Amino acid sequence: MKRTLPIWLALAACVALACGALAWLSLTTVRLERAEAKARADALVEERVRLALWRMDGRLARLIAQESTRAADLWAPFYVPLRAFDEAGAAREPSTTRIASTLLFGTPEGVRLHFTFTGAGPLGSPQVPGAAQEALTQATGVSPRQVAEYGTLLSELETKLDRRVLLALEPGVPSAEAVIAPPRGVIEFERRLSQALMNSAAFEPDEEELPLTTLGAHHRGVKVSPMVPVWMGDELLLVRRVERPRSEVELQGAWLDWPRIQTLLLQEVKDLLPGASLVRVEAGAGDLLERRLASLPVRLVPGPLQVEVGRGAPVAWSLGVAWGAVLLALVAVGFLLFGALSLSERRAAFVSAVTHELRTPLTTFRMYAEMLAEGMVTDEAQRQGYYETLHRESNRLAHLVENVLAYARLERKRAPREAEPVELGSLLRDSLQRCEERTREAGMQLVLELEESLEATRVLVEPSAAEQVLFNLVDNACKYARGAEDSRIHVRAERRGSRVAILVADHGPGVSRTDARHLFEPFSKSSERAAESAPGVGLGLALSRGLARAMGGELRFEQGRGPGAVFAFLLRAG
Repeated sequence: MKRTLPIWLALAACVALACGALAWLSLTTVRLERAEAKARADALVEERVRLALWRMDGRLARLIAQESTRAADLWAPFYVPLRAFDEAGAAREPSTTRIASTLLFGTPEGVRLHFTFTGAGPLGSPQVPGAAQEALTQATGVSPRQVAEYGTLLSELETKLDRRVLLALEPGVPSAEAVIAPPRGVIEFERRLSQALMNSAAFEPDEEELPLTTLGAHHRGVKVSPMVPVWMGDELLLVRRVERPRSEVELQGAWLDWPRIQTLLLQEVKDLLPGASLVRVEAGAGDLLERRLASLPVRLVPGPLQVEVGRGAPVAWSLGVAWGAVLLALVAVGFLLFGALSLSERRAAFVSAVTHELRTPLTTFRMYAEMLAEGMVTDEAQRQGYYETLHRESNRLAHLVENVLAYARLERKRAPREAEPVELGSLLRDSLQRCEERTREAGMQLVLELEESLEATRVLVEPSAAEQVLFNLVDNACKYARGAEDSRIHVRAERRGSRVAILVADHGPGVSRTDARHLFEPFSKSSERAAESAPGVGLGLALSRGLARAMGGELRFEQGRGPGAVFAFLLRAG
């Protein structure tokens, strides 16, 4: 373990580096994807806001243009026309003619009241004629109740109106609260503002080209400014200045029904911004003005808006596939490294065990061969004993080499010949002949227990491979059960469903639970363990299980009822 620790530490460092780099890349990718999705969503929201502003300004432009193009004389309930004619086309004296203002009969949708005043003079309205004009009012058919209702509104407006603010407005310039251009979307805002101003001043007279009666002026020189939206507390007004020659400046305006206008504007954009609202723009609002209307000092608040943003290939899936591939590659590398290190350790253990196993018989061969070649053994009985020892050691070496070669063939996927049906009785008697010789050499006794009913039972087996499996089991029993009080090794057969089990049992010390977990691992015995226990390289059981499975059978360790070990060689019944 200590020798492989640096390798595993190096692998762990590489894994940590690769996972860290991939994690950083994944976080960066997810962050960028979210930023891109947010940018697309914001762009869609801004597009809806832009379209909503255009709609609102378009609807407001009609109202503001309507109020801006009204003649200045219409702010009086009754006014004297500049020129008057009878039906025959003859000129009449204007002073004898009075025309009722169209505003006397009511206000359009979105306007609560029209008002006018001059300096500190009384606040008047075309909807509220004076007492001197009561007869004219009755002649027009306007009901006293309507006049009274507008009179109430006029009184209410008087309490809310700050004349100093209105008189301080510059002619033709929008409200001081509304002229601050937004820092973003300037071009779009200026376009909407210029359109709104153009609509509101669409019929402003040119003294050189248009007749002055367009504004209902009595003589040349009357100047009328465009309507300017102004917040007066919570009330929204449209105000303009009218300058007449040799007269004090007059202010004319319309008190807008802001709750009604707000409802109409929000209905206009309900399909775009369902949760939108409109808030007034305060003076000095600065960066909060980028979503304001050009027609009124009002800002649009889009409200909560769920925007579906089209997405490309899901990055999460791509990252998941990348993580899966990297983790799979790391696991594969780990398994490969583990297999390589395990194979290296097994090879080292195999070389150590084989070296130990070969050293003893080769030493015996060399020593006995030299003694026999130099004629040092003169006694015939002793010489015969040396010959038997050499024969026994040669068999041991042959068995070791045979196991190694057979295991190498299995590792190269070269299985034994195809299994064929063979009678169980003949298979056991032929295979146990070699085993009996091995038990005699170990001073033990091989006992075959086979019922007559199983003698003729056919099993699917490759005879040479089955013989090698049985020999390895008996050889293990001879190694580990030597010295037991009962020196018998039992070989018996029994029927287990569709299989036939050949059991090899001894009366030795058995197998501990710790060793049982590693019984069938190849090269699991080191030279130290081989020296402490019976000789061998730890290959016999692994080879035997491989041969058994190659024939379609199985090899298992079964704990016996008494002392000793029991191995079950399972074969398919033919």
